[in-house]
Amino acid sequence: MRPTLLTALLLLGACAAQPSPADPHAVLQEVLDSYRANLAGMQPTTAPVLPRLEGAPERAAQLLGQSPEALRRWLGEPRLRRTEGAAQIWLYQTPFCHLDVVLDRDDAPGSPLRVSYAAARASGTERRTEAACLRQLAGGMRSAAN
Repeated sequence: MRPTLLTALLLLGACAAQPSPADPHAVLQEVLDSYRANLAGMQPTTAPVLPRLEGAPERAAQLLGQSPEALRRWLGEPRLRRTEGAAQIWLYQTPFCHLDVVLDRDDAPGSPLRVSYAAARASGTERRTEAACLRQLAGGMRSAAN
């Protein structure tokens, strides 16, 4: 489990805001804040159904509880979709950012698919904030549909 945690922290670090190079404490704090927000969405509680997204969210954690239809309205179809048991994993991708989304059902029979985990990350060598990645993904998906 520890290598997974370290990998997650390193990936989130790539999306962290760009503090001054002389302030490593600020970089680590930003990474931990993003990591905590994602962990909060992984708690085994029933997520409330959230209202339709209006514009791009600033954090991937704002996607928690959203329906597949809400994701499609905002981002379009994912580049990759994989089924894992009752869950679905969706990947959205541009040349510089990726968004991983896990949709699954509550334990109640007939419950709808909802986002239970979402994490945006930069790819490549440029540093990007999570909000910048989400804006780029939303913009990239809309221009790909035109």
